[in-house]
Amino acid sequence: MLVRDLKQEHIEADLTSCTMSLLTDGTVQKLHAYMGRTVLVLGIDAAQMRGESTRELECLKDMHCKAAIGDMPVLEHWLDALEGAYLVLFRLAFVAEKTYRVSHSSALEFAAGNKDMIESEFGSAVAYADYYGTLNSEANTKAFARANAQVHSNINAKLFTDGSLQDANTTALLSLFKASAYAFACAHAFGELERRYCEALQHLVRCLRTVIV
Repeated sequence: MLVRDLKQEHIEADLTSCTMSLLTDGTVQKLHAYMGRTVLVLGIDAAQMRGESTRELECLKDMHCKAAIGDMPVLEHWLDALEGAYLVLFRLAFVAEKTYRVSHSSALEFAAGNKDMIESEFGSAVAYADYYGTLNSEANTKAFARANAQVHSNINAKLFTDGSLQDANTTALLSLFKASAYAFACAHAFGELERRYCEALQHLVRCLRTVIV
């Protein structure tokens, strides 16, 4: 196993441990504070880096910050805000580059065996591969974001409305935390996705430790 993989596993284990401590000994207000001041800030930063609207993420951030001081929205408000913001966050978190590379390579192989058809329709094998890679990566990104936004918003809306951490879905929260780290990493990667992901994870862990103290 590569050193960077071991480092990533270690940081993810720290994040899991801190999350468990928060859910065991903390309060939902502390969770709201962490979401508003740390987790969503990474997502907003990622959206800004990629030139996307931050409106949904900013709205959810504000709701969490208000909830942290006792102003709790009702279930319907949570559902609407969470699904809209999570759709943006998980779209930013999807590593579309990997899907593009695989699709592009597959398209070039297909084009090699269907040269005449491809050249008459697309002009060249590369043009076809570019088109297919983009189309496939965009479709996968949308599907990933839509599915995760729906699942996580339903789970967390109930958690935030009930105001109790006893029945919190640890896996769902960790998935959300990691999505914010991946969103940050994808926006800042420049060929260093794993390193940027670890940086974001370390930031999440540091901030979470201050919350659970």
